[in-house]
Amino acid sequence: MIIDNNPVMMGQDEIIRLATELAEAVDNNWLADGEKAAGYTYAHLVAMFFATGSMEDGNKLYNYCYDAAIRCGKSNIDKRLRDGQKIKVAFLPISAAEWPAERIYNMLRDDDRFLPVIVPVPIIGRTKEERGKTYSQTYKYFEENGYNVEHVYDPDTEEITGWEDIGGVPDVVIHVTPWYLDMVKNYQIINLPFSVLNVYISYGLTVGNSQTGRFDELCMYNKEFMNLCWRVYTETKTDYEEFIRYEALGGKNVRNSGYIKMDYFYDEHSYTEKDIRNMWGIPENRDANGYKKVIIAPHFSVGDTNVLSFSTFDKNMYFYIYLAKKYKDSISFVFKPHPNLRNGLVKHGYMKSIDEYEAYLDEFRRLPNARVQEEGSYLELFDTSDAMIDDSISFVGEYLYTGKPMLFLERPEQRFNELGKKIIDAHYKVKGTDYYGIDTFLEDVVLAGNDTRKDIRQRVYEEELDYAGINGIKASDYIYNDIANALLG
Repeated sequence: MIIDNNPVMMGQDEIIRLATELAEAVDNNWLADGEKAAGYTYAHLVAMFFATGSMEDGNKLYNYCYDAAIRCGKSNIDKRLRDGQKIKVAFLPISAAEWPAERIYNMLRDDDRFLPVIVPVPIIGRTKEERGKTYSQTYKYFEENGYNVEHVYDPDTEEITGWEDIGGVPDVVIHVTPWYLDMVKNYQIINLPFSVLNVYISYGLTVGNSQTGRFDELCMYNKEFMNLCWRVYTETKTDYEEFIRYEALGGKNVRNSGYIKMDYFYDEHSYTEKDIRNMWGIPENRDANGYKKVIIAPHFSVGDTNVLSFSTFDKNMYFYIYLAKKYKDSISFVFKPHPNLRNGLVKHGYMKSIDEYEAYLDEFRRLPNARVQEEGSYLELFDTSDAMIDDSISFVGEYLYTGKPMLFLERPEQRFNELGKKIIDAHYKVKGTDYYGIDTFLEDVVLAGNDTRKDIRQRVYEEELDYAGINGIKASDYIYNDIANALLG
């Protein structure tokens, strides 16, 4: 099947038809019959979600239909266990840079009752070149790191391999992005049958908001995707409370596990000088310990037409090159852009082409004290760094797990939700156009060590983000135990 750049968008007639079909199936108990249930997909449940959204007591009807659909998935797993079969679990990453679930994958792999597999999925809505590059980098990351990984996309021909060609539809799908319409149709949640149970593990913290103030409500906490999942694992107590407040399911499918990706920072890690030099640009014949290490992490949302407008990169992109040259003898920089930045720059006209963006990255790569990291795990980078300059949304919270200083670059259009408002005040802040302020952060906080906000960061971390301290368990252990106990008894 050739890739289709037009994702499914339900019209009113289709919503009515699918919702009616589901209501009839539930009323007649057809979903209890395995053969009949096979004809129903999560597209039916999406339609019911939209159809009941404006009804009085619509949530009650939706919950009733949701429960019937989830029973199908549980019944399928019960049958497989009775037959002595393993539970097939598929993870669907779209970017190695956004991969949060290494630990839970490893725990399922080591449990002989499960059979986990990674299925990297290409993204639509980008150029063929960009789609192919991101997919190839992502697949390579999982292949080289020893994962059980399936190759489902040919960047040259744009051919897509479906579930039927990689062993069939799994029993559980673990999604690591809620933006399912950005994925090729074959692997979108709406095309999965009710025999599949869906799990969501977030790749980032929810801290940003739109200028209308309703992004977190409509696009996260009560997004249709969240209301399809058997389990949604949240990163913070604030997140959990917002799901209860907004979600049509009232949070009954939500568990406050903590942020699985951040389990990394609850362990001690050591790095050799070779490790440091591989990650950071340290000039030859120079002492690696003589350099401070700073991450530059711009968001992709340049321009004024994004739902969330955070990026200041169009205002300071060349200033970063200047800084790297200025501090060539004292600071090593890693440029860590959001994976969508190249697409955003071209789309909004700040660069003419992907080639121009690649040329910009090459300027960094040629500097003796700089590196570029586009894909792969950034946790080791965080752990070995001394500071960060950024306007990326999730990193505002994630970097607090390191205890190190961040300079957040502001623009007037930025908005935060309740959690974001608590977190952002823990950081240093200047406007994205304040070159003097950016430089002063490097001179005063990074090089001179005058970190006056350290105690504030620690307090905010303990109050809002220290899930292991709150739950008494790491997020990976929480999620594994919850899945295993719920499915295996």
